[in-house]
Amino acid sequence: MPIIKNLFIIFAIENILQTMNKFEIFTIHGQAVSHVINKRIFNAIDLIKQLAEQSGISAANNDITIAEQTYRLMLDYNMHGAADPNRAAILCQLQISLLMMADSYKNRFLRKYTSSPVYSGRPVCPDTKPDKTNLPQWFTFILQDENASGDLCNTLESFITDDKITWYSKSLIVSAMTMSLLLFFDIAKVQLLYKFYANNQEQVWQRALVGLFVVFYVYNSRITLYKEVKDILAKLKADKKFTERYETIIIQFIRSINTDKITKKIKDEIIPEVTKMMPGIRDKMKADSLSNDDKGFEDKNPDWGDYFANNHNLLNKLEEISKLQLEGSDVFLNSFAMLKSFDFFKPLVNWFVPFYRNNSAVTGLSTNDDKFKMKPFAAGLEKAPFMCNSDKYSLCLSVSSMPQDQLNLMGKYFFAEVDQMNEISQEDMLLRKPEYSYKAITQYIQDLYRFFKINEAGKDFPEVFEKEFYPAETVMYDAAFPNAGEMRKVAEFFFANENYSQATGIFHKISQEAPDFEVFQKLGYAAQKSGDIVTALDNYLHAQLFNDSQLWNLKKIGWCYRRLKQPDKALEFYQKAEALDPDNLSIATAIGRCHLELDNYEDALKYYFKVEYLEPKNTKVLRPICWCCYMSGRYEQAEKYIVKLLNSNPEAEDFVLAGNVMRSLKKLDKALDYYIKAFGFNSFDMKNLEDSLKTDYRASEGEDVSGDNYLIMDYIYYKLKENNYK
Repeated sequence: MPIIKNLFIIFAIENILQTMNKFEIFTIHGQAVSHVINKRIFNAIDLIKQLAEQSGISAANNDITIAEQTYRLMLDYNMHGAADPNRAAILCQLQISLLMMADSYKNRFLRKYTSSPVYSGRPVCPDTKPDKTNLPQWFTFILQDENASGDLCNTLESFITDDKITWYSKSLIVSAMTMSLLLFFDIAKVQLLYKFYANNQEQVWQRALVGLFVVFYVYNSRITLYKEVKDILAKLKADKKFTERYETIIIQFIRSINTDKITKKIKDEIIPEVTKMMPGIRDKMKADSLSNDDKGFEDKNPDWGDYFANNHNLLNKLEEISKLQLEGSDVFLNSFAMLKSFDFFKPLVNWFVPFYRNNSAVTGLSTNDDKFKMKPFAAGLEKAPFMCNSDKYSLCLSVSSMPQDQLNLMGKYFFAEVDQMNEISQEDMLLRKPEYSYKAITQYIQDLYRFFKINEAGKDFPEVFEKEFYPAETVMYDAAFPNAGEMRKVAEFFFANENYSQATGIFHKISQEAPDFEVFQKLGYAAQKSGDIVTALDNYLHAQLFNDSQLWNLKKIGWCYRRLKQPDKALEFYQKAEALDPDNLSIATAIGRCHLELDNYEDALKYYFKVEYLEPKNTKVLRPICWCCYMSGRYEQAEKYIVKLLNSNPEAEDFVLAGNVMRSLKKLDKALDYYIKAFGFNSFDMKNLEDSLKTDYRASEGEDVSGDNYLIMDYIYYKLKENNYK
């Protein structure tokens, strides 16, 4: 027994060490790749030797030795002044060889020490073409293949134009190549992805282009080393449809990255409201079931509208979510994340398989209601554009175990909605609208998002859906948008979704090629939202060169100068804004504030009194009026406004100001009472009072302010202690 226990402990420790090494291996690999890209070859070779040793390969491995000797010879040759016209090509090929070694050794380690389904097993290439029976085997084989050999490349390429291979089989092969490329970079698979895209088969080219996008984004720093990539980029640039298609992918990625915001809104704001209403909806459904209505699932319940109409807040939120859904936003993630525990999702392949009604995983399902037929339900789902493939399978699997009343409720809603959405899709298809093809892009990106965010195996791949997503820095972006005008839509989409740092990069490029008033304004606003007031001001001033009389821009410049503690310059621009809109009270308030900060209290009061007169319910203006009255020596007037201020929504500082006013009026008892009341606020203490008395109190001639302040503070201290005030 002790021997078994010791063996178990040794096994546990070994597993811990291997887990630690896994993260170390990723770190070393990343550093090695970075050194190769930056042409720090000897540093890279040292790290690649470490990868080799960790993977159980001799450091004197022949490939590493040859690479090191090649680089030494190249250095010697060039350092002795010999001209070498092939140096750039030799160095590029050396970099590619080193990158392949780094990848290979990392993968060998992961195969040896990890139990992930991504790396485990030694799949065998199927003997026959892809079909329903061997698709999983093809997927796994391609996924785990590091470098496609000539025979495999020829085989996969032959599938592209083979009409006997179904569209969903080709789609799954494209997904397998994409995911394999994220594990092991292989230029042959990149070329194959492009060929699947160029063939332009519906449902296949969309996945191939998304795959190219993902691979180019992840490997952006190394991909230009390959001349084959330059050929692909040239062909994409010549493709008239590429810019619009690529733009669609970027926008959908932005939407996916913002999925958390939508999920939170649904979870926190909509689901609680709908949950409150569900008992009433269910009661109506039970009442319906007692009638002789045998129309089945075709009609909507006319009473449902009454429930939502009585809850305008919920209705508005549902309309907002519905609009986001139609645009392509992912509104179902939270709902379907819980439905990924079915056995169907245990094999990796099923996270990527397109939804089609004849899939055996669907045709073998039945429900608890004889009236609810799975076949028409699956047919409706197949065409439904508003749900990704993964969620369609989840829904079918959950429907098969739903109680009858839930099936009845869902059926009445679902089939009416599917009919309506299918009519729209059919119209798009007949009119050859791009939206029809682009829905497949949306669904596939949402499938990928679910895999990376829900499946534990997603952690074995590079992060694709990064919060800081900068497509403008990739080589594919340059091919898609050769001029600034074509970049605009993506920049605007980033901007509209409050991804300001990403929008800034694109708007900056546009400002260099095609500068205009609005671009500089949006650059300014993005910088402002990021907290960079100096850059914001600089861009607002640039916008001013295009149009010096735009009210919004003048106000923004004034705001920036105020934040930068330059009230004199802020005042200059606010006054220009006032000339354009003299009745604007926010401008009047800003001008009053500038005068206050410049100690022009009388001028400030003119504007604050104007605001008070035109907007008598504005209690916020009472505070600066009190302050200006006091600082300009209008103590009686300050006292009148203090009463109003303290009856609105006072803060601790307001009671201190009231105390100072009373003290200047020689009403010390009232002053002390106000000072004490300031301590009713948790954030206020004796230090705050001391600072305020030193800086804000206006002393009369001959008054011993310092001495009186200490007496006042001591008095207040004892009073607070006596009354257990705090």
